[in-house]
Amino acid sequence: MLIRKYILLSVMVISFPVCSQDIEHSKKLAQEVPIADVHRHVQRWVSPELLKKQMEKSNVKWSGAVGAPFGPYDTMSYLDLLKNQYIPTIGQVELGSIFDQYGAAGLIDMNVKTYKELLANAEHLFANGKVKGFGELILNNKISNPNVSFRRKVKINSAPIEAMFTIADQHKGFVQIHSEDDPDSVDELKSLSTKFKNTSIILSHCMFSSDVNRIKNLLESYSNMFCEMSARSRSHFMNPDSERAKLWVVYGENFVKEEWVQLIEEFPTRFMVGTDTYNPKIDFEKNIKEIREGLLSALQPATIELVAYKNAVRVMRLE
Repeated sequence: MLIRKYILLSVMVISFPVCSQDIEHSKKLAQEVPIADVHRHVQRWVSPELLKKQMEKSNVKWSGAVGAPFGPYDTMSYLDLLKNQYIPTIGQVELGSIFDQYGAAGLIDMNVKTYKELLANAEHLFANGKVKGFGELILNNKISNPNVSFRRKVKINSAPIEAMFTIADQHKGFVQIHSEDDPDSVDELKSLSTKFKNTSIILSHCMFSSDVNRIKNLLESYSNMFCEMSARSRSHFMNPDSERAKLWVVYGENFVKEEWVQLIEEFPTRFMVGTDTYNPKIDFEKNIKEIREGLLSALQPATIELVAYKNAVRVMRLE
């Protein structure tokens, strides 16, 4: 009994402090590592030339993976200038148009003309390598959007969304979905993940979830689900000290929530980063600074490279 107690006590006092040299290495690497920004809206106030300039200044090697909901609606000029550094997608503008015309009900109606045109166009663009995926498909933002008229919640595995998944699955593409973590929405995502195993599902903003265990369970059970961490930084909120912001914010320039660091380190191949410049008030450079100094610098060196760009390169088949 005495021996057993001694062993237990010894186990309890053993600790594995993080080496200060490793911490400094992480901080240095976080400043230098290239970034794949997988949630960059190229709105009308960001020309292809300005985007290129911003990327070069901040060492962002790839950018895009979502649409331009406020125009320009044709983003081919960004692809023409940036070549394989731009991540082209389809679907966000079209779903925005459907929502404007028909409301939430239109988003699950396969008979809407815009859907038929979208699907036909997507087949052509995927086949010719002009798009990498669908997104951002905003299907549940009932509390995560400040504009009440823009909010909606619809069935995620509806017929038109499944049709998009069918196309993405054939081409090993990805689908980036904005959904909150309501249990029914999570179940619908699980259904799509199971049915379309070749399709990578990118969870925009990691579902704005504050439930780390819920995300952990998803990542454990569904290998084609990934989290991108845009709009989880302090600078994205007008009042970062509000109760909602405190719930949703994960990192800032000089901090990161430890439970999220632990989750990312447990699933280092399943996280990505983004800036989500959805309006001109979002400070792109400040956001990149938050990503580097708050989020990435808290991770192990090998994890930093995965989250910063290697996961995106693998999943989105970037060059």
